Amino acid sequence: MKKVLILDGNALLHRAWHAVPPLTTDDGRVVNAVFGFTNIVEKMRKLFTPDYFVVAWDLPGGTFRDELYEDYKAGREEKADELYAQIEIIQDVMSLYGIPSLSAPGFEADDVIGTLAAEYGPKKGFDVFVVTGDMDALQLVDDQVSVVSFVRGVSETKIYDAAAVVERYGIRPDQMIDYKALMGDSSDNIPGIAGIGKKSAMELLQRFEDIEGVYRAIDEGLMPSKWEKKLMGKQEECEAMRKLVTIVRDVALPGFDLEDAVCDGVDAAGLVKMFGELGFRTLARKYEGDVSSVEVVVKDGEGGDSDVREEPVGGKAVGMSDLVGRDEVVVWVEEREPGLFGERVGRIALMSGGDVCVVDDPKDADLGVFREVLDGAEVIVAHDLKGILHLVDFDGELGKVFDVKVAGYLVANHHRSFGMEELLDHYLPGGKLKKGEDAVRSVKGLADVLRKRLEEDGVLRLAEEIEMPLLGVLYAMERRGILLDSAFLGAFSVRLGDELEVLTKTIYEAAGREFNIKSPSQLADVLFVDLALPTKGIKKTKTGFSTAASELDKLADQHVIVGLVRKYRELAKLKSTYVDALPTMVGGDGRVHSTFDQTVTATGRLSSHDPNLQNIPIRTEMGREVRKAFVADEGKKFIVADYSQFELRVAAVLADDKAFLEAFREGADIHRLTAAQVLDKELGAVTSDERRAAKGINFGILYGMGSRSLARNTGMKAEEAKGFIERYFGVHPGIQGYIDETKVKAHEDGYVETSFGRRRYLPGIDSGVGMLRAQAERMAVNMPIQGTQADLVKRAMIAIEEWARKSDLDVGMLVQVHDELVFEVAEGDVDEAMGEIKRIMEGVWPEGGVPLVVEPVVGDSWDK
Repeated sequence: MKKVLILDGNALLHRAWHAVPPLTTDDGRVVNAVFGFTNIVEKMRKLFTPDYFVVAWDLPGGTFRDELYEDYKAGREEKADELYAQIEIIQDVMSLYGIPSLSAPGFEADDVIGTLAAEYGPKKGFDVFVVTGDMDALQLVDDQVSVVSFVRGVSETKIYDAAAVVERYGIRPDQMIDYKALMGDSSDNIPGIAGIGKKSAMELLQRFEDIEGVYRAIDEGLMPSKWEKKLMGKQEECEAMRKLVTIVRDVALPGFDLEDAVCDGVDAAGLVKMFGELGFRTLARKYEGDVSSVEVVVKDGEGGDSDVREEPVGGKAVGMSDLVGRDEVVVWVEEREPGLFGERVGRIALMSGGDVCVVDDPKDADLGVFREVLDGAEVIVAHDLKGILHLVDFDGELGKVFDVKVAGYLVANHHRSFGMEELLDHYLPGGKLKKGEDAVRSVKGLADVLRKRLEEDGVLRLAEEIEMPLLGVLYAMERRGILLDSAFLGAFSVRLGDELEVLTKTIYEAAGREFNIKSPSQLADVLFVDLALPTKGIKKTKTGFSTAASELDKLADQHVIVGLVRKYRELAKLKSTYVDALPTMVGGDGRVHSTFDQTVTATGRLSSHDPNLQNIPIRTEMGREVRKAFVADEGKKFIVADYSQFELRVAAVLADDKAFLEAFREGADIHRLTAAQVLDKELGAVTSDERRAAKGINFGILYGMGSRSLARNTGMKAEEAKGFIERYFGVHPGIQGYIDETKVKAHEDGYVETSFGRRRYLPGIDSGVGMLRAQAERMAVNMPIQGTQADLVKRAMIAIEEWARKSDLDVGMLVQVHDELVFEVAEGDVDEAMGEIKRIMEGVWPEGGVPLVVEPVVGDSWDK
């Protein structure tokens, strides 16, 4: 039997909108409904394997129902423009699936669905499945037509045949029209008959069959009095309501033929491109295997296309040694799975001035020459050069670098992948990554396009002076690694295990029973069922009340078990994520070699992984124990240097806040001074609680901290916190001005910048979705400060690495965590190195006009 699948476009559009959190593309379009709708289509294709697939849509404007009843659907909440703007995108996606979109002027999608269902169900005998979130469609159910409804979000479905309708509503599908006419429908503003609800409507239809039977019973004196008074004289109203709720089944659909909806394959290449533009990477990957490879095309300056395989005039095939000492070398290296002897370098392709060298299976001698090429080149152009340097164990000195991965990050600078395929797809449309000579030409093509974009966006200087030189610094740090005392962590793991055992027993005693503490659902049962803790204000998930850390904070003073669970989680995470995991990451040299990423965060800060050294907790005693495991090698010491109150100093400069600038120049205790100014007290009269409140607001105000948060964090009363913030802005009008002006500029430009021109684009800044807009405004205020900090730290790292390389001292930079740098230094060089590190770090921002303060500390471990 042929299967026809019909989707209710508008009903599922709204369901997807509510089920999927806000998502935006790189150019700022909101596409959460597109994502949800597409996943519905994917699920339905897999679940039903239909022979034909159609989507029905409402059209803008009124329908015949508005003429029948002026207030039809009146009072419905207007949705944001971002919702309806997604319809066209969804329809474009549907066309790539081969799914036509149908609508009819003067009619609703329901009527189009009813017409298709009647035509291809009872008349043609096909199995028809109507997919919708609107239960009005149940009136269409018969032997050939079923309704597929979503039970929860867009993930769980229920199929209604005639038996399922009777089971749920107690009446047949053909009675659903009268059922709705009698009881009304608030969602469509259909009043129904006053006093007749779901139960009454069901009982009336069960006893009297339909509306005609109801009024026949009234005429014959058979209607119970409890209903007769409500229904008397309302027959015309019932008939009018009946016309409103009846789905039309004979709408004219000129030009449509069911063969237009046959499911005979999808446009895989189109879907991959579309999903790539929308940022739906998982969906794109699903269809990539169906797309045949295509040539990479570079757009020329006049807007025409030129094949990147075209060899420049004078170019020729050369040997690798011919490229040693060239001004510029373009590099492509293919990584392969380690072989029997650990080799990982696959094909190497090099290009310089049009001359090309491709080595398919490089041997040790080839790798040696390749290192000479890298060492001797004045400029190296590559994708992920740092990864290439690790592959070939480069130990020379880099010249200038242009990395297209880093360039792509600087141009886009919001969370997106910067792999070669993604960059080709984005900047060289139609391009697909090939191998060897084609790949190295693709790198060159990308470099030309991205260099121009960097210049157009005003970030070429940032690239040339900070990000590209930093690449070699990070490579050197990763190569050095940091020594780990695995024995210390082994002993610490035993201690943590013992503490977790004690905690587990204590939690069981507090709960009154045993349960899986790591299970959110079991913990929720203990907290909210067994112990009956208050649920007001606690967020709910699909499985019940949330036990996330933010929700447990709200219950901190309700029961002793809450604090015990928080402690358990802290120790369990510390044990599994760091204490037990770090020893498994140690290399043959006894050192941990983390990878530092410069193309991940939107602010410009570095991140690290394998292991993530930047998330090791330092605010707790147990967390600091982990840092003790990172130790200096024999005969060496650690120098740990970080900036003091860096964030506030940068904010003071960007905001040109006179009070802060003066205080920093005078070396004042900034938090005590803030408290004194806000509370109109002498410095000596400021209490520790008042200083703590000032510190909280100094660091929190730039990230949207309001009076409620301040009160919660400091123990103040709500009115006290509100007054404190008002007086704070009175003392620091520059900060208030910075916040207000930055938001305005962000709305005008769509992005914000650091002092060095690094941009963060804000797709949601003008969103009609309040949550997205508020989030973008917080990012706008925060990014210039954090980003400028990041740029300054990178400046310091580059300058220190250059100084260390030229000096005779034994100094190696090992770790960077936000405002902190960690160095391993020979014991005899510590004093000189410490002075030089301090001088360089404090001097990286002469144009800032505010003193930067660094106090290096010496120790045997990272915890000093």
